[in-house]
Amino acid sequence: MNSAAPEVNEAGMSAGENRPAKTPSASASPEPVPSAAEPSKDGGGKPENSQPAFSSSSFPYTARTLASGLNVPWEMAFAPDGRIFFTERPGTLRVFEEGELRKKPLLELPAPFISEGEGGLLGLALDPAFEDNGFAYAYHSYRSDSGGVENRVLRLSISGSKAEIDKVLLDGIPGDTNHNGGRIKFGPDGYLYITTGERYEPELAQDQESLGGKILRISKDGTLPADNPFPHSPVYSWGHRNPQGLAWQPESGVLYSSEHGQSSHDEINLIEAGGNYGWPLIEGDEAGTGSVAKMKLPLLHSGEVTWAPSGMAFITQGPWSGELLVANLAGQQLLHVSPGTGDKKPSAEALFHEKWGRIRNVAEGPDGTLYVMTNNRDGRGSPGAADDQLIALRPNWK
Repeated sequence: MNSAAPEVNEAGMSAGENRPAKTPSASASPEPVPSAAEPSKDGGGKPENSQPAFSSSSFPYTARTLASGLNVPWEMAFAPDGRIFFTERPGTLRVFEEGELRKKPLLELPAPFISEGEGGLLGLALDPAFEDNGFAYAYHSYRSDSGGVENRVLRLSISGSKAEIDKVLLDGIPGDTNHNGGRIKFGPDGYLYITTGERYEPELAQDQESLGGKILRISKDGTLPADNPFPHSPVYSWGHRNPQGLAWQPESGVLYSSEHGQSSHDEINLIEAGGNYGWPLIEGDEAGTGSVAKMKLPLLHSGEVTWAPSGMAFITQGPWSGELLVANLAGQQLLHVSPGTGDKKPSAEALFHEKWGRIRNVAEGPDGTLYVMTNNRDGRGSPGAADDQLIALRPNWK
């Protein structure tokens, strides 16, 4: 396939455009997965056949801009001392500290780092023992010795106002202009989880030997956990197109992921160790026969509209505790997902539709404040004078 083609889903192109042919075994599921209807102009849209959901008017937070003029911020991480570290896709690691953005970056990644298309400095996670060891972990694109694009995971050492590269933990992850995945998070088990894209080569997602189109799992020293589902492999789940979000439900510990569909049918998935999530054989509520029938269907998908879901976070405090928020790029909204329990079906609604433009990430801080990152300067948005922004949603319930 053409690796230089534009990212269909993030760009919000029409449904069906550049969609690859499906295998003959794929067919429509007799019990379709819930899909979300197109949001209304006031941001109050909700999925068909869903339970009633909260509306943006009842959102128990108040928005305030913390920083503006950022350059495509991608990920944020909260230190125990109150600092907020974040990445900018062109290659800088920055910090928001004591109520203000420090002008000088902690680190500017050197060559072979590159930032092209959707590639660059993407995911960031702090070591669970960061307060003691100062370690952080970052995912970035680089130019390989062969001249192609690959991605890798670094361990960084942060001390004072500086950071330096300490160790390469995992490299050789397939990359290109687009479909680089890039989210990294520590799970409740203390292992590092990594989302990877299939760089516009869909067949990589079904190749267990490839690191592309997967969710990977490694120890924080780069070694492989003994209980990974495939021997001597970091692959945790496979059959993904371009997953960009990871979040664990606090009570159950179940892993959720967001994934970009071809031009619609974006997915919210429940991730199981060893699970095959179907791309490119199925997407949305499609199913099939034989081995395809065993592939995992999503909890929710967007139907014929486009979310372009990226970062995601479960709320753990206040009246919305247990609810899931998902940043939407082409959808230009926060997606509020009620996962559903018992007889209650999962549901989704749009919040702040078109208020801030393209939203890359949402996260919950230690005190219950929510943080939102816009990405209107990523080459696909229409940036305003203040873009890009880091926005705080302060709790009204405290």
